[in-house]
Amino acid sequence: MQPKKLIFLKICLLLFVIAFNGCIDGTRPPVRITSELDKRLYQVTQLPLNVGIYIDPSLRNHVQEEWLRHYIYGVNRFIFPIGKPLSSNIEEMSRCLFKKATTLNNLQDKELIGNEGLDGILTIGLKESVIVLTIEEAVWRAIGQHKLSIIATFLDSKQNKIWESVVSVEGKGFDFVTSKVEHEWWVISGPNFAHAVNDAIQKVTYELAQKLIASKEISEYFYRQKS
Repeated sequence: MQPKKLIFLKICLLLFVIAFNGCIDGTRPPVRITSELDKRLYQVTQLPLNVGIYIDPSLRNHVQEEWLRHYIYGVNRFIFPIGKPLSSNIEEMSRCLFKKATTLNNLQDKELIGNEGLDGILTIGLKESVIVLTIEEAVWRAIGQHKLSIIATFLDSKQNKIWESVVSVEGKGFDFVTSKVEHEWWVISGPNFAHAVNDAIQKVTYELAQKLIASKEISEYFYRQKS
């Protein structure tokens, strides 16, 4: 078979697969989120506090489902397991920021809290998570936007509120393709929207650390305890 005819048949087959794919729903494997901690956090001066870290189960186990509807790409469901990588980043940040950070699974575990001799407890909960997925087919670009907000509360050893703040960020990510992988990208792998979520997790963790460092209420509480 002549090379030109073979190429023509291959293109026809790919166009058929694309058209067929656009008419059915598709569930992609869970999006692989691998957010790294902002390197600046490894250079911070530690706060001389022994702190318990309690991450609300609704945040720790948060899995988000988003749909992308496109006239060529079809209707596809993307699953974002956000909670685990976000929780891991918060715990790692806490180990950088505090003299000692102990993960707490239950705020009612008085024995563990007492045995650890905690100076305070930092609790983290999810306030909002909005993911927007779009496609710019003119330049074959996928755009992901992730608006992420958490609520952070610092409690004393008796669980009285010392400080509370909402940390809100917006992550953004792009996935570009070239003409060489255009069809494979659409049909097989799908656009990579993990970049936006990774960006949001890194930003919200860093902003949380900055707010904790700058908190007058936490500083004043610490000096009162030591005086």
